[in-house]
Amino acid sequence: MLLDTFASSEAVVADLQPAEPVFCFLPAELRAAARRFVAFPGRVLYAVKCNPHPFVLETLYREGITDFDVASLDEIKLIGGLFEKSAGQFFNNPAKTRPAIRVGSEEHGIRFYTADCTEEVEKILDEACLDDDLIVAVRLATAAKDARYTLTTKFGAPPDEAVRIVQMIKARGIKAGVSFHVGSQCLNPKSFSTAISLSGKVMRKAGVPISVLNVGGGFPAPYPGDRLPDISAYFANVMQGRRDIDLPPSCMLLCEPGRSLVATAGRVIVQVVVRRDRAIFLNDGVFGTLQELVSPLERRPVRVIRPSGPVSDRLMEFKIFGPTCDSNDVLGAPFLLPADTREGDWIEVDMMGAYSLSMRTRFNGFHTDRIVAVAS
Repeated sequence: MLLDTFASSEAVVADLQPAEPVFCFLPAELRAAARRFVAFPGRVLYAVKCNPHPFVLETLYREGITDFDVASLDEIKLIGGLFEKSAGQFFNNPAKTRPAIRVGSEEHGIRFYTADCTEEVEKILDEACLDDDLIVAVRLATAAKDARYTLTTKFGAPPDEAVRIVQMIKARGIKAGVSFHVGSQCLNPKSFSTAISLSGKVMRKAGVPISVLNVGGGFPAPYPGDRLPDISAYFANVMQGRRDIDLPPSCMLLCEPGRSLVATAGRVIVQVVVRRDRAIFLNDGVFGTLQELVSPLERRPVRVIRPSGPVSDRLMEFKIFGPTCDSNDVLGAPFLLPADTREGDWIEVDMMGAYSLSMRTRFNGFHTDRIVAVAS
């Protein structure tokens, strides 16, 4: 997919003079992130939900990430429409509708599903084509104390239950797998080796051949304030975990990164609508592309763009409100901006590639439609 391309954020402002938010992709960042995952010791699935824009999907595909973690029939159709049967699709949502399973199987050839209860397994067996290559992975609940967002409150079977589900799948003549997710924005690489160790115990206790181990997502983005080791430390823990449980070579190893692939590859250019003392109202907010910034723990690099002249060297914190009439439209953490920030200034909010486009709404009539690429 081709996008209008600009040399910099300043060029976007100079050429467009935008009164509405502009979302900017950084293709070089996206390509670099994809290449970092070449070192993962298995198969990499991009989590489509993180940013489903065709520009992202096509760029990652060209860089060799040709498998996708899909969670809905719409995502299945999106990948199928872009790549037909040349892309792998893995239906890893543990709670799927029957039509989505049926259409995914019959029309898109999906052969990999995830479940965390016997009811979901039965549903898959009812609706999917029962061929020899069908695989159902059991989502295992794991500790997520080192992740910014815990996912096991919603998904994941306790170890003993996971053992029973794995055995049930095998007894029904289907290939079985084990999967987990350590939580989004995981700050400790050892969380992966710990979760793999727990997976190994489930595999041994189940006593049946395991075709797939999916270590999920959770690989972090380098947001301000998060002290992170290099991504290679996460891969090293995955490899060590695999060795420790003596995972057989025949067992496919998967991961499903989202945030770590796209976070640094997107930014938003917004404009100051009103300054009221130390409060600033923007033309975008938590009902738009800034949804993730509702948490006080979420901070992003910001800077003012003012083509008409210089900005103050003195910085101060501003409370940031969005454009809607809802009092919840406020960011959790302040922006550190020049003291003379004023109406009409543009603000570049960096590292916004993850979940920004996928979670925006049209609430109150506000919506980001302008999407461009920035070369630098």
